[in-house]
Amino acid sequence: MTKKIKLMADYNYYPLWDMEDPDNIDPNELPLTQETKKRLLQWSKTYDQILSLDDPSSSDFANEIEAKVFESEGIQLWKQLQQELKPEYEVFYFSEERGKLLSPILLYSSIRIN
Repeated sequence: MTKKIKLMADYNYYPLWDMEDPDNIDPNELPLTQETKKRLLQWSKTYDQILSLDDPSSSDFANEIEAKVFESEGIQLWKQLQQELKPEYEVFYFSEERGKLLSPILLYSSIRIN
């Protein structure tokens, strides 16, 4: 049976989540390259940096360009995860730009992937 995981940034958490048991996934439990683990950690740290502790609801990227770069890196990470984890895992992606969870089929059909 294929396991479902979600790539989603959340403040102060690693960005991989188990979809059946909503909990963080330890990247060392997955067959990921060190490069991918480093990219995931950096992507997560980028998201952590936008957190406004004084007013968390106002947390956001400084401008649209930063938000687009973050979204683009998320999609690239999603593609990398698909490659490294197939066929044992199906990887979903929570798009900050769209504000919703996207399935692999929806991602491939609705987001231009370079």
